[in-house]
Amino acid sequence: MRAKGLAVILAVTLLLAQGCGMLDGIGQTVNFATETTTYMNELKTFGEDMNGLAEKAVADIDARTDLKARIVELKDQVVAYGNLTVPDYAKDLHASIAQYNDTLQQGLDQALTNIEQGRAAFDATGIPDTIGKVNELLTQLNGLAP
Repeated sequence: MRAKGLAVILAVTLLLAQGCGMLDGIGQTVNFATETTTYMNELKTFGEDMNGLAEKAVADIDARTDLKARIVELKDQVVAYGNLTVPDYAKDLHASIAQYNDTLQQGLDQALTNIEQGRAAFDATGIPDTIGKVNELLTQLNGLAP
C-alpha cells in the first residue's frame, strides 16, 4: 500500500514538473513575442520621428540634447533586445534582427558623431533603411506560431 502511495505521489510530481516546463516554454514564447513587438514598434516610432527631431536639432541646442538622449536610449534598447531569451522556433527571426541591430548600432554611433561635429544627424548612417528592414520582420513575427 505504501509503495502504491509513493508511486502515485511520484507520478503526480512528474506530471506537475512536465506541466511547469511547458508553462515556462509558453511564458518564454509570450515574452519573446511581446518584447519583439514592443522593440519593433519603438524602432518604427523612432524612424517616423527622426527627421523632425533632426530638423529641430540643427537650430535648437535643447532639441539637439533631446535627440542625443533618444539615440542613446535606442542604443540601450538594441543591446537589451540582443540579450533577450529566444524560444527555439524564433531563433532565425531573432538572428535576422540581431544582424540588423549591428548595422543599426553603427548608424546610431555615426549619428552621435554627426551631431557632435555639427552635421546633419542622420546623413550617411543607413538608419532609415535598417529600421525599415527590421519593421518588415514585424510581419513575420505576427505570423509566427510556436
